[in-house]
Amino acid sequence: MIKSFSASTREIDDAQLAVGEITNALDLDKNLLKNSLGIISCFSEFHDTGVLKAICDALPFDCIGATSCLSAAGGEVDQIILTITVLTSDDCSFQTAEIPVTENLRDSVAPKISEMNEKSGEKPKLLLTYFPLINTVGGDVLLKGIDEAAGGVPLFGTIAVDHTMDFSTSKTILNGMAYRESVVLGAVYGNVNISFEVASLNGNKVRKQKAIITASEGNILTGVNSKPVLDYLEEIGLTKHDLERGLPIIPLIVDFKDSTKPVARAIYAMTPEGYAVCGGLMPVGATLAIGRLDMDDVLITTDACLSQFTEKDCTVLCYSCLSRYLALGTDNNIEAEKVDELTGDSTYNFAYSGGEICPLPDENGRLINYFHNYSIIFCKIN
Repeated sequence: MIKSFSASTREIDDAQLAVGEITNALDLDKNLLKNSLGIISCFSEFHDTGVLKAICDALPFDCIGATSCLSAAGGEVDQIILTITVLTSDDCSFQTAEIPVTENLRDSVAPKISEMNEKSGEKPKLLLTYFPLINTVGGDVLLKGIDEAAGGVPLFGTIAVDHTMDFSTSKTILNGMAYRESVVLGAVYGNVNISFEVASLNGNKVRKQKAIITASEGNILTGVNSKPVLDYLEEIGLTKHDLERGLPIIPLIVDFKDSTKPVARAIYAMTPEGYAVCGGLMPVGATLAIGRLDMDDVLITTDACLSQFTEKDCTVLCYSCLSRYLALGTDNNIEAEKVDELTGDSTYNFAYSGGEICPLPDENGRLINYFHNYSIIFCKIN
């Protein structure tokens, strides 16, 4: 069984003060059990000022996580904040690893997972998974490498984001060190119950008109209907102003034509050449449709999903797509506040994400790991 507790600080400059706020709130002498793991989300400048490292150095357990543009825990919601949720247990254990992203990620990850499993003497029940945001490597490519190396262990986590237009300061985190191009893993072993939930787009808000992907390279979309992708986007009514103000709020619904469900993909950026950098693979021959996301969709899906998912004495980890954050406009705290309301007295940790990693059951109930965009994902631990 796993218990948990959270703390947060907005002190981004004074490391000593920030450490005091976190350690006093966590009250480790009272709350800590035999084995523990910290899960962190923070504004990227907490790393630049040294506060992140000071906090992790002051804690007697490993800490994993990622940067974000907004985080929440224990009723505290903000952009410039560091939150930490501590998982602690007498009959569960935890192992962590940092793996640089390579061309063959599976071969890099497999020895690390074997090493972690050897230390624990068993296969993990869950791999908490933090991916870097790399424009040239789609999230589902990273997920495939980890999934194959882990042998189908459930993966749950996020792609790091930040508050900048190009996400240039987004990083994954292990023990106060921050990485631009490394995956960070946290393995959970032992007597633990874990369940998952995902909420995504309203299917009624997807255009019926379909297009065909005619040119792409991995997650870089270059041609649609035999035209440059920029021409296609302008043809369907997106103006240069739309493109300049940010594309993550415009879902691309991709049907791979292989009997799997269509998936939503975000456009993270447009390259100088006019290509679209997408959140996952965009294979030639797949069909494409345009969806829509607004504030009502965000709040309705969060409420419908979470209100039936939480219970007393559980921990809820929650990551919501950056596109949902952008859809909220100036009222960008409201989804996190909804999560705080619906989780009640349960411990939770909420952050925004560049891509969501969460398994779904197949027709036989077997969990299959998936990479998502435009979704909010939940992992309940008890």
